[in-house]
Amino acid sequence: MTDNPAIAFVGPGKVGCALAALMQEKGLRIIGAATRPETEGEKKPGQEVFPYLTADKIELAKKADIIFITTPDDKISSVAEELRNGGGVGEETVLAHTSGHHPATILGEKNVFAMHPLLAMARWDIARKRLETAWFFLDGDEKGLETGKVLGKKLDLNWEIIDGSKKAFYHASAVVFSNYLVALVNAGLELQKKAGISEEAGLKAVFPLIESTLLNLKELGPIEALTGPVARGDIGTVAGHLKALNGEENLQRLYRELGLFTLEIAREKGLKGSAYIGMKKMLEEVVANDQG
Repeated sequence: MTDNPAIAFVGPGKVGCALAALMQEKGLRIIGAATRPETEGEKKPGQEVFPYLTADKIELAKKADIIFITTPDDKISSVAEELRNGGGVGEETVLAHTSGHHPATILGEKNVFAMHPLLAMARWDIARKRLETAWFFLDGDEKGLETGKVLGKKLDLNWEIIDGSKKAFYHASAVVFSNYLVALVNAGLELQKKAGISEEAGLKAVFPLIESTLLNLKELGPIEALTGPVARGDIGTVAGHLKALNGEENLQRLYRELGLFTLEIAREKGLKGSAYIGMKKMLEEVVANDQG
């Protein structure tokens, strides 16, 4: 890779805009971005970071040393093929994508890498502020990985190499960590409403609990951080929760399934004997009854 490679983006969304902004701030040379023909000249939020927007992805690609394809996941492979077939990719050109699910090989077999930021991208400008604290997971071929490593160092990123063939597990973990956390908070707010607590008050009240839990996880790890009735083996308390949730099928299913997962962590923490057996039997009976 040259000392100052020309970098282009194809299909810049929130991730592409945030990454391009960071690159420019670190002195890297962003030459432009390719957008859909119907949006040429209409900059979406974040696209103002690019010095040039065009609908002609082939011509833009010809001028680049590194091309980031930051389209939706399902379009990455077809865009890469279009660039190669159209003559937009030279012998030394490196193709990259930022998908957490797909391996770098969907871009081709040569000069490819993927770098996925393990970060929730709700808005590009907020994401930009957090990129430098995020971890990036890289995969690719030899030249591609070398290019990714150099970029990681120039951008002062935290990064690790991952086996591209196992990225579905990795990305599923990100969904659990982030997306399902949002879903859990929403479910908790629904339960608070049933207790007569408004969503506004509930959201304010619950954040110290969430933040203290995250700090415990960071400092102690998941086993030692676990608290609550399942961890203590309080069968009567959990039975009371399940009784209150009768008629709330979705919330009860969520509660009991997570209870069974939590119970195994509790066992690692030291919950044994009748407390473990009784809790497991009760949660499994609810599962069996619900399925029956």
